[in-house]
Amino acid sequence: MPRGNVAFKISDLRSQALSRPVTIELRRDPGVWGAGGENVNFEFTSEGVHTEARLKGIATQGGSGTRYTFRFRCSGYKTVSFFQFVAEGDQQGIQPVYLPVDPKRVKDIMAPDYPALPQALRSWLSSAEMMAVKPGDEDLVGKAGRELYDSLGALRKAALLNLFKKCRHRGTVGEVFEHFESPLTLRQDRCFVRVRKELREYLATSSLWVPAPNTLHDPLDGYELSDSLKSQDAHANLQITLQVSSTDGSYAADVDIDEASGFGHWGEVLRNHFTQQRTNPYAIHELLLAADPKELTLDPGYDLVLKG
Repeated sequence: MPRGNVAFKISDLRSQALSRPVTIELRRDPGVWGAGGENVNFEFTSEGVHTEARLKGIATQGGSGTRYTFRFRCSGYKTVSFFQFVAEGDQQGIQPVYLPVDPKRVKDIMAPDYPALPQALRSWLSSAEMMAVKPGDEDLVGKAGRELYDSLGALRKAALLNLFKKCRHRGTVGEVFEHFESPLTLRQDRCFVRVRKELREYLATSSLWVPAPNTLHDPLDGYELSDSLKSQDAHANLQITLQVSSTDGSYAADVDIDEASGFGHWGEVLRNHFTQQRTNPYAIHELLLAADPKELTLDPGYDLVLKG
């Protein structure tokens, strides 16, 4: 019986080695073209820090080989699986496998201290005019700058750093952040921001943005909903829903990052609306990393701390 060998480089979304054991499950797909060799349910477990796994002596057949399902498991991370043909002999190269963190397994974050934040973010936080729109906003009212940042807690701080990185990413959203004046609320799934009037025209004329429904977005008191637009990312797209003051015509915006666009976006919106769930910023952290795994230009700059 012919045998094949495969090799994988296993890491997190920053291409860093995992500090926990990884289990690889391997099973031949029955009843498909190219299936041959033994009916295998093979399990390999790494020891400690793991970056590279080499599986040798996998039963296969000649020619294009045999199709297997590979499944990678690691405590604290999402399971990743895919199909792959195993041909006789060594496979070419070492295939990278990226395991995203499971947001439900995060207990805290390691974020920069206030002095280490980018100057643009510190200046923006210093201009804060925090208000209580819903229950849960009250503890931030009247705070700004370092006091505001240090009062956010893990979830809201993660959301802030996610939004700041995304709103400053010119490749996907353009010059959006330059139109932000001051934060009004900061939550784990969104923020309200006072913005310049020019933002409306900028979004309407930029090729990076497309119209989006403003359904399920509630305006601030004294404001009326206006345009809503979203960036054209496949995942972790930014949505900005503009609002106009009925007294002085000034603008504010509801800003959030969605887990997916299109039907995925609507599934998330409806799920969160009817179950009263909020988007998990730790999931957004992983989506931002996955959006640019080579250059990591969307890395929000903090680490997720896993439960034991």
